[in-house]
Amino acid sequence: MPTLNIQGRKVQVDEGFLSMTPEQQNAAVEEIAKSLPSANADVSAADARAKAGMAAAQKIMDAGGPEPGSGHDAPGIASPRAMGASGTFLNAIGEGIPIAGPYVDRGLTATAAGIGSLLTGEPASEVNQEMTDIQQESRAAHPIARTAGNVTGAMAGTLPAMAAAPELFGIGVASTPLRLLASTGSGAAINGADAAVRSGGNLKEAGIGAGIGALTGFAAPFVAPLVGKGVKAVADRVQLSAIAKALGLDKSATKILASAVRQDAVEPGALAQLGDNGMLMDLGPNLRHTAGAIAATPGEGKAIVRGAIGARDADANWRIRSSLNETLGEAPTPSRIIDRATRNQASLQPEYREALREASLVDSAPIARYLDAEAQTLRGEAQKGVLRVRNMLNYTPTPDEIARARSGGQPLPEPGLISDAGTLLNARHAVDDLLETTQGSNALNALQTARQAIDDELRAAVPGIKEVDAKYAELARQKDAVQRGQTVLSSGREAPRPDELAEEVRQAALPQGLQVGPSAVPLRLREGARAEIERIVGTNANDRVALQRLIKGEGDWNRARLSTLFGSDRAKAIIDLLDREKLFADTSNIVTRNSETAARIAARDAIDGGGSSGFGVREGFIAGGARGAARAAGTRAVETIIDALRNGGNDKAITDMARSLTGGPQQSAVLDALMRVGQGSRLQQSQVDRVARALLLSGPDAVGRP
Repeated sequence: MPTLNIQGRKVQVDEGFLSMTPEQQNAAVEEIAKSLPSANADVSAADARAKAGMAAAQKIMDAGGPEPGSGHDAPGIASPRAMGASGTFLNAIGEGIPIAGPYVDRGLTATAAGIGSLLTGEPASEVNQEMTDIQQESRAAHPIARTAGNVTGAMAGTLPAMAAAPELFGIGVASTPLRLLASTGSGAAINGADAAVRSGGNLKEAGIGAGIGALTGFAAPFVAPLVGKGVKAVADRVQLSAIAKALGLDKSATKILASAVRQDAVEPGALAQLGDNGMLMDLGPNLRHTAGAIAATPGEGKAIVRGAIGARDADANWRIRSSLNETLGEAPTPSRIIDRATRNQASLQPEYREALREASLVDSAPIARYLDAEAQTLRGEAQKGVLRVRNMLNYTPTPDEIARARSGGQPLPEPGLISDAGTLLNARHAVDDLLETTQGSNALNALQTARQAIDDELRAAVPGIKEVDAKYAELARQKDAVQRGQTVLSSGREAPRPDELAEEVRQAALPQGLQVGPSAVPLRLREGARAEIERIVGTNANDRVALQRLIKGEGDWNRARLSTLFGSDRAKAIIDLLDREKLFADTSNIVTRNSETAARIAARDAIDGGGSSGFGVREGFIAGGARGAARAAGTRAVETIIDALRNGGNDKAITDMARSLTGGPQQSAVLDALMRVGQGSRLQQSQVDRVARALLLSGPDAVGRP
């Protein structure tokens, strides 16, 4: 006999109570409650009053229920013990698991009943029966929540199996017949077995369930992808609307820009690499074509795009020069460096004179004999050079010397070889001048050998002269380094290879001869290279593409050379600057060129009164090869975007796109948002596909389950 829990007491009612309407049950419960005694009353009296209350309630029911307005408002539930919709949903999940659902449902109820029995001390069977009654009442009161719970359980029971063995469900099977066979078979097996279990082994019910499962299983490979695609599309549109609203952009503008970002495969952080002057339109060809289309569409958007491009182009020279000065320092003037070194060499003359005061007589005879022997064997320019040096060693008395000798009664001086150290020093200077103008390896070798012989005699005869020579030579090397630095970035044969330049810089830093401290030659090499960069900028600043090509070069040699001279960080900064400016120039050319092309097409169409002629990629290739085909493809892309903008008739969308493409303080956030739109919502179509398959394979019986 059913029992009710009223005011903390269990009251038995007859079977007729269950057949009453909800309004009648509510009225009966209130009558029973009025008849219940206090906690200290006699139990037998309580039972008697309860029976009397039931009889009174039955009379009320037989009379047609309580009168309207008598205070008996019927609640919207079937029983005061029933769980709410959420509780019913959770309780019905286990019931919905395919095949094992009934067992899981009873097992969960039995487990809960056992725990309740331990806590209350009541028999487990009674607690289990009471919980079963509450479940039935709740499921009857909330059929929608029960169905939702059953469907959730069906998916929870099927999805893990699909993930573990997808081929058994026709997922990932390449062959269409095998895919349909696997899906149909799995649907029939699951639903047939489930129907058999729930019907207590009824073969007819099992057959009906298998048939329904076979039909839904056969349909799953066709229906589930469509469901997944549709749900994914809805989720993407919802995300698009939310992001457009958050950005304050028109929805259609957001969609077009997101599509361009996706097609250009823009990487996260790409905008930050372009610096403060980068714009969204710089990030890819589709974004550039979109900007070009806007620049060709009359309205506010056109003014925004062309204004931004013009302002950035106008600042290009200043931007390049200031960045180079900040990275490499101010550019020097090579001629001034060389003139300063020459003046410093001249300022060493007093030191030479001081050294010559302590000089002894020089012996030129060994040098002369060596040169005479060389002159007998050498020929050509080498012989001429040696003879010129030999003549520098000859001594011819001057008229003053002859006059002084006569007046003093001394023997007249005779021609011979020089013995004065100062004269031999001047001969060495003259040989240095010859070395600067002499061509040919043999002549150079002969002169260098002769100079070395003179230098060795001066070292022996003039103490301290080599210290002064070291200063003079250092200045000479610095002048040569300035000239050398201006050639290191060229592409000709005179330019050093990267490894040669690295060794040259290493050797140049070492002190030469009696020099004290490191040499300034590496500094002069850098100054020469910096001066050459300034020259290239000054003559090509308006052609940023040529500027990038001349300094960066076609390969990686100039990058390596710049790293050797200025360090890898500064070299990277220079190359990045040039790459950015080249990109900006490309954007400017594409946007303005395409916009002008599109404008001309529109003007021609207006004159002809018809559509554009069919000059496409094929015609462009015939006319101009690969470059012509690329230009034709770009023009076609611009025409497509222009048509979309004009047909939409949405001036706000065009203006929004123009502002987004040309920069602004929030353009990084705009790019991130556009990338999210392009990627779509996090909801994956494959996930929805599998959920739909799980519902189709195991859910039909759950939806109509009693």
